[in-house]
Formats: sequence, structure tokens, C-alpha cells
Amino acid sequence: MVKFNKKSGQYEKIREDIIIDPKTRMLDIAADENGVGHLFLSGIGIGHNLEMSDYCVNKGDIVPYHCHKYGYELFVMISGSVNMIVGGKRTTAEPGDMILLRPHMPHAFEYREDDTVWHEVVHGMALWEEGKAMDRIINNCPENFNDHSFMQEFFAHEGRQDYLGYPFLDVKEAAPADVPGFSGRGMSYKKFVLPGIECRLKYPRWQLGGVKEIWEFVLGKGVKFEWGRPYGSHELFAVREGSVSVGVQGYGEMTAKPGDIIRIPDFTEHSITALERGTVLQDFNVQFDLLMLLDEIETARGKLHGNLNISFYEEILSRFGCPLTSLSIDGEKRYI
Repeated sequence: MVKFNKKSGQYEKIREDIIIDPKTRMLDIAADENGVGHLFLSGIGIGHNLEMSDYCVNKGDIVPYHCHKYGYELFVMISGSVNMIVGGKRTTAEPGDMILLRPHMPHAFEYREDDTVWHEVVHGMALWEEGKAMDRIINNCPENFNDHSFMQEFFAHEGRQDYLGYPFLDVKEAAPADVPGFSGRGMSYKKFVLPGIECRLKYPRWQLGGVKEIWEFVLGKGVKFEWGRPYGSHELFAVREGSVSVGVQGYGEMTAKPGDIIRIPDFTEHSITALERGTVLQDFNVQFDLLMLLDEIETARGKLHGNLNISFYEEILSRFGCPLTSLSIDGEKRYI
């Protein structure tokens, strides 16, 4: 990332944050009546992809039943617990659970513990700007914030529709698997087991408007991924268990520990190596067809009893636009 210095007449490099510790690194803070939100990453591009923040709330706080006309919200439960209703079905979310909210999906939350924290990744909506707009209303014209009709008009302008008077606390409990968009700890749409790697598809492409997939990888110690092909999208990872070494072109080697967020700039060569057995890495922005790629490899391995040569892998990685150029375990190059 560069900017032009008018005084020197030269372009200067701006170093982006690669590894972010949510406990110490905050780009911005917005407060509302429910608690405090911390912004880690601003939305990228006109689609506002990869905006990531957390939402810190306390026991008894409530978000009323509402929906958004556009955009996708993904909540990842970090600490505490919350009663949630999605599409008229109620369940409890606990640490490790994920909830994907698609456009027009009504939802509401009741927080069960103090210091409950969600991480939220949004796509296709400037949710943080909405929060900052509410701050401006509170600071500049607080009488409008207390004007119910004004706030309803504000939310409508932002694409939000509230369901006033919905008795969501009286909705009966449902099984988590029956709640739209719920993916509990360890759950996946489909799973692939490869040498040293377990690939869990948390959300397939059709649940995210055809834009991307969301995956979780469980890695053995010494598993190393290297990306070298041009990839026109930032990447966003989170380390949930274990630790990884991260190498990024122009930055050198860094270490990410549990809870850290890893943001890789677009068109940048990089590598990630698992430093511990059972390392869990979540990937929130897989924009190539990884599901179809792994399905095809699995089918070919079954037909040919695993006898696939390097040309097969090179062709399939290129055909699906996968930026991965190398996979190794303890320094030994492997094929998938």
C-alpha cells in the first residue's frame, strides 16, 4: 500500500497491519446503549468486504428483532453466551459457534452474561458506518436519538427493518441445527481429510450470494501453505487454537497466537505454517471454488486409487484459480 508524498514527489510505502491482537489493537471505537464495539478492519472496496469488528455487551442487553435488506453478517462467538432468534427459531450461541445472517433474515439477541463478545465479519454492508452515524446523532442531536419515529426512519435509510412488538423472548427453543445459518463448534457443511489437514466447509458459496466460501482448517504441526499466484483479494484468517508462523512478502516472519487475526494484502506472496499439532485456522474470504476443487480431487483419488501425478494438481489448481503454489509437511513437499 502506497501514498504519494507531495513534498518529496515520491510514492511512500504504508505498512499494513498483518497480525492483529483484538485485545490490544483497535482502529476505532463506537459506543451505544448496549455496550462498546471495536473495529479491527475497515471494509474493503465498494462491496465492503472483510469489515471486521467485535461487539462487547453485558447480561440482559437486547437487540430487537429486525432484518437488513442487503449484506451478510457473520457472528463468531468469542466469550459469554447469547439467546438468539433467527427466522423465528430460538437457540443459544456459545464460544466457537458461528451464525451467518443473510439479507432479509430476521434476527434478535438477548445476552446472557456480562462481557459477552462477538466477532462480526460483514460483506456488502457498511455496518460500522451505521454505528458511527448513530454516534453522531447521540453527540450532535440527542433529542433525535430519543425520537422513535426519527430512529425508525434512520434505520430504514440504512436498510434495516425492525419488527416492533415481536415477542421473541417467548419463542420456544429449537435444535441448533434447525436454526438458519447456525454452525456450531466443530460443525461443517462438508469435511475433507487430507495428509496433515482437516478441511471443514463452514459456509458454502450459495449461502453467501455466490461471492465466497468460509472454511476452517485443523492442521498438524509443520504443515505449511505457500501462496504465490496473483490473488486479487485480501485474505482474512483467525487463529482459534494453536499458533502459526506467517511470512508475507515485504514483511518477514511473524507469529500469530490464539485469538489473533491475520490480514493478508491482495497480490502479495505469503505463507502460513502450523507451529503446533491441532492448530485451528479459520478463513473468512475464500473467493475461489475450493469446495468444487476438493470434490474433484476426492473423486479422482477414488477412481485412480490415489495415483495422481503433479501435472493433475497443477492443472486443477490453475483451473479453479487457487493461489496455493505449495503444500509441505515438516519441509517435505506434498501433494493434496
